[in-house]
Amino acid sequence: MCLKSAFVLSLWIIFMANVYARKPDEFFSASVYRARCASRCLSLHITRISAVFKHFQCLEPCKASWDLQENQCQDLCETHFPKKHYECLTSCEFLRSIESQKQGDCPAPERASGFAAACVESCETDAECSAVKKCCSNGCGHTCQVPKNLYKGAPLKPRKELVFLEDSSGQLEIRWSSRFNISVEPVLYVLQRRWNFGIHPSEDDATQWQDVAQIAKERVLLTDIRPSRWYQFRVAAVNVHGTRGFTAPSKHFRSSRDPSAPPTPSDLRATNISVGQDGLMTVRLNWTLPVESDIPVHHFKIFCSWTVPGKSLRPSRRKRRKTTDGAEFSVDLDGLHTDFTYTVEVQSVTYWSQTRLKSAKASVRIDPQQHKHSMSKMRKIPALSSVSGKRSSGALEVGTPYYQDGQLQLRIYWKKPADSFVQRFHVQWTPEHSRATEKSITQENYINLPNLLFSCKYRVTVRTLNGKRRSKDDSITFLTPSCATIQSKSPKPIICPGDTTPSKVLAKPVNLTAAFSFHGDNVTAHFLWRVSRPQPHQPITGFQVTWAEVTTESRQDGLPNSIISQSQILPPDHRVLVVSNLRAASLYRLQVHIITAAGEGPATMKIFQTPDRPQHHQIGHQHQKSAVEKH
Repeated sequence: MCLKSAFVLSLWIIFMANVYARKPDEFFSASVYRARCASRCLSLHITRISAVFKHFQCLEPCKASWDLQENQCQDLCETHFPKKHYECLTSCEFLRSIESQKQGDCPAPERASGFAAACVESCETDAECSAVKKCCSNGCGHTCQVPKNLYKGAPLKPRKELVFLEDSSGQLEIRWSSRFNISVEPVLYVLQRRWNFGIHPSEDDATQWQDVAQIAKERVLLTDIRPSRWYQFRVAAVNVHGTRGFTAPSKHFRSSRDPSAPPTPSDLRATNISVGQDGLMTVRLNWTLPVESDIPVHHFKIFCSWTVPGKSLRPSRRKRRKTTDGAEFSVDLDGLHTDFTYTVEVQSVTYWSQTRLKSAKASVRIDPQQHKHSMSKMRKIPALSSVSGKRSSGALEVGTPYYQDGQLQLRIYWKKPADSFVQRFHVQWTPEHSRATEKSITQENYINLPNLLFSCKYRVTVRTLNGKRRSKDDSITFLTPSCATIQSKSPKPIICPGDTTPSKVLAKPVNLTAAFSFHGDNVTAHFLWRVSRPQPHQPITGFQVTWAEVTTESRQDGLPNSIISQSQILPPDHRVLVVSNLRAASLYRLQVHIITAAGEGPATMKIFQTPDRPQHHQIGHQHQKSAVEKH
């Protein structure tokens, strides 16, 4: 009997350990806090219908755009509602309180046992306690204790089975069903997703969980599902009292559509112009991608043609071609003549199965005479700008570098000979200025090179092992990208050599505002912002600003959907962007990233509405117009 009781007690301890060992994001993510805030607000409107609340003041602080870390509730509410802001203020203070106090109630002090009963001050706030534990009094001190009534009033979890319905245009409807809930307060659902690239689904290589929607319905329509990605979703039911956590990750979903061609490079510009001792010019060409590609760009192709002064104005048919890795957004063009005029074209290339997808070409004209003031008589320094390779007659091909299992890796591809008796290939690769040669034998037509060094030039030689005769060696050289480049593109943190922890950019754009003026029938906007929490050890190098026109026409749930998107990088001393030829009485989304020496900081997004066409030209100001959250 004693053994049976001990066994039952052990099972109960294991069960409770699993409950309380959940990751903090089950209950304490920002999206759950915002949903609790919105549930409280909506419950007020259900029970207290009056003209005072018809503008839903209390919903404003529940939006992701509100930054309670940098601002006080009083200041924020007075800015949005100068006359009456009581409901906004109480909602904001409620949000601040639940961010500092976890779900559940502290047990009675006399019930504390073990270390929880020690007369010590081991905590001051709930945030100092792990998982769902709260900082509670034990009569002579404060310790982290398991709360009682953890789920009191919280709605039941939705059923874990999610239904996916994809239409021919690529829109994905996700449906779920909730269990029977007796809740006076409105129940909201928080939907999150994560994804990974690749032939097969993988939870190990997936991104972190990302918020997708906060909605009162048991379904949502997503228009930003991209082909070639494996998605997983989870959903939590939330009311003012809290949540019981997210459902288990759903089965993987992959769109049945084929991916689109990659976007055309934009914002082509020539920088870092210099002239070497041989009198030839070197120009660094930079560009960006206006939108994210369905498939990561494999490489960029660069075409360069020129016009000789005194001859035909038409560019020469002769072209120089160059290739740079898809993770790089710049290339060095060397050996240019200072008295020639050059036309440079850049094209994005991706691969989908055996199909090569190419974008349209973007072009820029480089006239050295217009850049005389930028040229410096200095010795040319070769730049480590990309993964580039020189092919021999063997037609070896360098794949895209990737970071996996804590190491930089890359694949080399080649064509198998037609000889049926060829079975194996001998491969060796050596870093430049080193004798540390690695060797391997494979029967495939590719090989994976592990443990590569960053910013290092390698030479790879492939020899066909043929018993009848010695085959010709095929060789190729390539340059690996820097650790900072891989770090900036990876969804997961990467520790570079010499780093102790991944560098987190703290600076953030805040107080996005806009001023509008009319020029004819079009609107010109002046978008402004300021920088919060600048760090001396992370100097700002620029701002990446993206603006897009949005419309509600194609969305059944009334949320905005982007139809036009443009991006521009501004220097660090420019904190205003002027955009002309906007449409009157239209919604525009503005997103600002801070670029620092340590990488990109978090983005700040606002949605502004341009004014309607007035009777007389005037300038109207719009301060922090309420943003529609879109993930």
